[in-house]
Amino acid sequence: MNLDFEPEWLRLREPLDEAARAVGLAWAFGRVLPQHPMIIDLGAGTGSNVRQLAMKLGRGEQDWTLIEKDRKLLAKAPGEIGRWADRNGWEHKEQRRAYMITCDDMAVRVEMRSFDLAQDPVELGLNQYDGVTAKALFDLVSQPWLDRFVKELAGCGFPPLLATLTVDGRVEFSIPDEDDGFVLDLFHTHMGRAKGLGGAALGPAAPAALVTALTGAGYKVETAQADWKIGPKQIAAHLAMIAGYEKAAGEQDPGSAARIHAWAERRSTLASEQGARLMVGHLDVLARR
Repeated sequence: MNLDFEPEWLRLREPLDEAARAVGLAWAFGRVLPQHPMIIDLGAGTGSNVRQLAMKLGRGEQDWTLIEKDRKLLAKAPGEIGRWADRNGWEHKEQRRAYMITCDDMAVRVEMRSFDLAQDPVELGLNQYDGVTAKALFDLVSQPWLDRFVKELAGCGFPPLLATLTVDGRVEFSIPDEDDGFVLDLFHTHMGRAKGLGGAALGPAAPAALVTALTGAGYKVETAQADWKIGPKQIAAHLAMIAGYEKAAGEQDPGSAARIHAWAERRSTLASEQGARLMVGHLDVLARR
């Protein structure tokens, strides 16, 4: 979706991600980490994975490295992390090019690193880390990129991977519209457009491709659904989703712009005036040796 990297959209989706996460897989990921793990988070945005996972790993000391190409998003990470710490009554400060969050039973160090994931994954230095995380990343990558990445994981000793919130193509509106299928088919086709990560993006095929690649490399893989459930209390997110569907579908089939716009108008009315709900399917994946 074209909204994916806009700060306002990231703020709207964060509570949806938090509610959708498969918490059991997060705890299982934490259990295979050492007592003071070094974790690398790929495509980190403003650091939401740290904020949502740190308290679920069962590890009192944690070192995170956030990998993000967009320097503007990366620059916002300290502020977002600081506000998260403030909400929880924790101390936080900058320290040696990193950010420290401390409370009675936890100390988290967060370092920000600008890096374009289009580069060779060897350059990530995955062998330096005890665990790898990524949120909403793998539907953006290509099959060749995924194959290189998994090969690098295996070559670095099979560090555990927690890949969360990967779109799987399931979408359900509580009140149907006759053009839902038409627009969503265009949207999911649009998702396959190249994102600069080695070719055509996997889009909704990403969860299956990820599981196949990891299993083939020798990982043991567990999965769990992590679906967004968008209701009347999340109306801003619902309307943003409709706008994103409309924009992507219109780009995919400009000749149907009027039909797509009419669908978006009807959908917006259903959401705003009739309390329609929206489910967007995602899969969380845990891979460990």
